[in-house]
Amino acid sequence: VIPRGTSIKRHSACIVLKSECYSINAAPGSGVCREARDGVCVGHAEMVRAERAGAGETKNPQTACTPGSGTGQCKVCEAAIGADKYCSECDQTTEAPIDGNCITISGGDICTKNSAKGTCDSCGTGYFLHKGGCYSTADDKPGHALCTAASGGVCTTAAAGYFAIPNAPNTGESVVKCDDTTGVEVSTNTYKGVQNCEVCNPPTTPVGARADSVAVCTKCGNSKYLKTDGTCGESSDCTGTTFPKVDTSAGNKCLLCGDATNGGIANCQECTTSSSTVTCTTCTGTNKPNTAGTACIACNIANCASCDKENVCTKCSGKKLSPLRDACLTDCPAGTYDSNNVCTPCHTSCSSCSDAAESSCTACYPGSVLSKGETGNTGTCIPECTGRYAENCEANQCTAVLGGSKYCSKCKSGYVPVDGLCVSATTRAPTGCTSKGDGTCAFCTSTYFLQSGGCYNTQTLPGSAVCTAVTGNNGQCTTCANGQNANSGVCPVCPAGCSKCSGSNTCTACLAGYYLSGTKCVKCSENSTNGGNTITGVPNCVSCAPPTTSGTVTCYVTQDPTVDSADPSVNKTGLSSGAIAGISVAVIAVVGGLVGFLCWWFVCRGRA
Repeated sequence: VIPRGTSIKRHSACIVLKSECYSINAAPGSGVCREARDGVCVGHAEMVRAERAGAGETKNPQTACTPGSGTGQCKVCEAAIGADKYCSECDQTTEAPIDGNCITISGGDICTKNSAKGTCDSCGTGYFLHKGGCYSTADDKPGHALCTAASGGVCTTAAAGYFAIPNAPNTGESVVKCDDTTGVEVSTNTYKGVQNCEVCNPPTTPVGARADSVAVCTKCGNSKYLKTDGTCGESSDCTGTTFPKVDTSAGNKCLLCGDATNGGIANCQECTTSSSTVTCTTCTGTNKPNTAGTACIACNIANCASCDKENVCTKCSGKKLSPLRDACLTDCPAGTYDSNNVCTPCHTSCSSCSDAAESSCTACYPGSVLSKGETGNTGTCIPECTGRYAENCEANQCTAVLGGSKYCSKCKSGYVPVDGLCVSATTRAPTGCTSKGDGTCAFCTSTYFLQSGGCYNTQTLPGSAVCTAVTGNNGQCTTCANGQNANSGVCPVCPAGCSKCSGSNTCTACLAGYYLSGTKCVKCSENSTNGGNTITGVPNCVSCAPPTTSGTVTCYVTQDPTVDSADPSVNKTGLSSGAIAGISVAVIAVVGGLVGFLCWWFVCRGRA
């Protein structure tokens, strides 16, 4: 205590309390004041302690704010900054929390105090209101962890991990933690953070939108992944149009499949991920993923699922891949078979097959017939009217036409035509033929129908190419395969090359080896005109599709030239018999001349 009578005018080391002078350098004065001017305390001890704490003194979260009663004591500790708790309401109504510590408020420069309790209603320059107290944005103050710049008692620039509320009033909260999902209500909006968000930007929702204004998260914490919708989730949430990418610096993210800069695949719409490898399953626009799923290829082919090269399809979606890999088809064309939705070439002799073997044919091109094995419905394709189909057939009686190929119409005595083969006339079951006694059938039974003197099964080729159903046991056809109506049990014949027709002159579908040109069926190797369109065939082609306008047919299968049954003078090489005869004569002449020369030479040499 300073002795009475000592002058304290402009004294900077003591204060006057209850008419006594106390030094601020020793107890008990030092416990109340740490800075004095003209006998008046201008730096209260509690405030100085708080400043020192901000400057580096360690504050234990358990002891930094402990509820108590009396001067400088906190009543409620609910202001959380980081891991520490600070005072949110002082015990004394004359005090309020300044930087988390209870200080006597004598003016409103820093805090406009609530008149009823120990809190601030608003803050002054350089401070912002947070949980009932005013916090400085200075680097050495606890409030700097929330806000780095304030104006008019409102936070204008938030620290990392927080966002500043746009246009916030100075009478409430103005900064929100990025992961605060409860948020702060301002007028008609509630400003919220995102669960598990570590770094964010202020919401973009317009003021007055009357909705939750959620922060725009830029980095997730707790090893979560930032999703494209701005929320934080698990790596398993990065599916469909996104894939997960680990980034310990910028934060884990769900990136768009097409983000090639960050490990995605250009033009990829949907993808999967395995062991950090991105595999594209769907591309944008007309692009298609390659087989490995490592790139999106320009591929303007309808229903194509993947392409390895531009417009070269490798897999179709819900369709079958053309043997040329240029289209996805509803059905495989003639000369190919469906192998896991890929149209794979048969042996070149087969118009349909079960696999690529020569003996796996199930149907043949016009001009050939199926020679089946001992069991099953597969076999090899041989020229019509040859092999087993010529056995016991009367001379010049191979005239029955079914499916574009010829079969025996009259057999030798004791035989009848059944399914194109001459079988013993005594064999009744299951042939279904009742012999007429002249090498033909009088009528057919069971599932057989009468055609050109023979009985044919409606359930297998070649009969099913003409008739698919009979009535009773009279052998009369009731349902024609070519779409025509049966006339007295007989199916009307379509024009050459047609498999279906309407009337006697209008084709609607073609046999294997032909294409539809207007109302006519034309061989794949021949040209045609259809209205104003000119269609060009492909030499030796036996399976094709016509262009939609003028152009060349799309050829799927070609065969080497063979002897034309209508013109035996043309052989497999394509040379006429006259040409071959001329070449033969020339060869004989050359050989004869050479032999004569050698004989003369040796004879002359012997005489010499």
